Amino acid sequence: MRVRYARSVALLFLLVTVLACAPPAAPPPLPPVAPTPPLSEEEIKPIERPNIAITDLNETPSPDGKTVTVSGTLVNWGHGATREAYVHVEALNRDGAVVQSADSAPSTELIQPGSAAAFSVRLENRSDVDRYHVEAVAL
Repeated sequence: MRVRYARSVALLFLLVTVLACAPPAAPPPLPPVAPTPPLSEEEIKPIERPNIAITDLNETPSPDGKTVTVSGTLVNWGHGATREAYVHVEALNRDGAVVQSADSAPSTELIQPGSAAAFSVRLENRSDVDRYHVEAVAL
């Protein structure tokens, strides 16, 4: 019985060794590659955004001297129109500190590329104001 058992173990060992040395199974084939679509050229249009600049900036005191009106022209140098433009004005002292600020009413006028619109902002006329910082904002 021992001989049979020893033969069975040896046979099993031989079988495991042979199976372990067998080459691995081939990997599954890769899916076919989709053909690359042909390349073509197309015209890319510029992004249509407004680019608002300020020109003709003026500072006009009121007849009674209590207020100052900062006015000028907004010019759209961009590629898109806007109805949403306003001007932010800061009154600065000699040290460059802001002593007061105000915004113009938002424009409801359509400002097309290459066209212009007027703006004005009224501020208190203060003796400590040295200059104004004016900035246009368009959405």
